[in-house]
Amino acid sequence: DARVSKKISAQMTYNGSDVDTVFAMLTDPNYVTAKNEGTGGKDVAVEVVPEGRDGVKIVVSRVLPAQIPGFAKKFVGETIDTTETDNWGAANSDDSRDGLISVDFGSAPIAINGTLRLESSGTGTVLKVDVEVKAGVPLVGGKLEGVAADQFQRAVNKEQEIGLEWLASS
Repeated sequence: DARVSKKISAQMTYNGSDVDTVFAMLTDPNYVTAKNEGTGGKDVAVEVVPEGRDGVKIVVSRVLPAQIPGFAKKFVGETIDTTETDNWGAANSDDSRDGLISVDFGSAPIAINGTLRLESSGTGTVLKVDVEVKAGVPLVGGKLEGVAADQFQRAVNKEQEIGLEWLASS
């Protein structure tokens, strides 16, 4: 298999907000739309669907500008159509929640899959994201993963900023 992968871990901290409050934000279609537009998404479409006993599935499709080096544009084009699916399970006994994240990049030869965890931390809540970025392109795959990893980290930083502003104004 010529696919190579890169693991990325990130966390967002929401001080002053409990797990239930942050989870309510994360599953609010208005917040999900604002977050995706705030991180560069265009034509954002959001679907939030209850699943099982207390779980939620969030599906977001959007068009992202391909802010990537020239060598990568021949693989992905000027824009990238992405579909992100977050599947959150029911609350655990300590109010924490676990979920799965996957991002499909349409025709681009990249995929992101991983886990989500929302848990209490000190005076607030932490959202931990652990993903694996895979690029199915021999030779330049590693470079593409590096680019995707950088984009992901920038998006996480911006997402935390948007989330803190959302919580402060609600």
